[in-house]
Amino acid sequence: MSNYTPPVGGNNNYMNNWGNPNRIDRAANQIDHIADKASFAIDMINTALLAIDSIEKELVELSNAPVPPQPTTLTSLAHRLDTNQKQVKDGLDKIKTLMAEIDRTTDHLQRNDGWK
Repeated sequence: MSNYTPPVGGNNNYMNNWGNPNRIDRAANQIDHIADKASFAIDMINTALLAIDSIEKELVELSNAPVPPQPTTLTSLAHRLDTNQKQVKDGLDKIKTLMAEIDRTTDHLQRNDGWK
């Protein structure tokens, strides 16, 4: 029989990392936080698409009107459409940023937690 005692702390291995519930909780919380932000960006895009749909309906009504629309009416619709296009673009840019953040977070977790 030997007196061997394994070192405490030493090298990280998959058992040390997966056995630590704080790391798992932290990872889950980070991913959940990013998902909440992505959900908000998706809501922004959805709202903008609904607004674009209402502009479409107004244009259809104007095209069926007996009197042509005033230039100011068309300009107003164009500005509203432009605003909503920017909101869709901002939402898509935000989602793209969040996807990169998810990628960075998972890469970090994989490097530090021995997932690979």
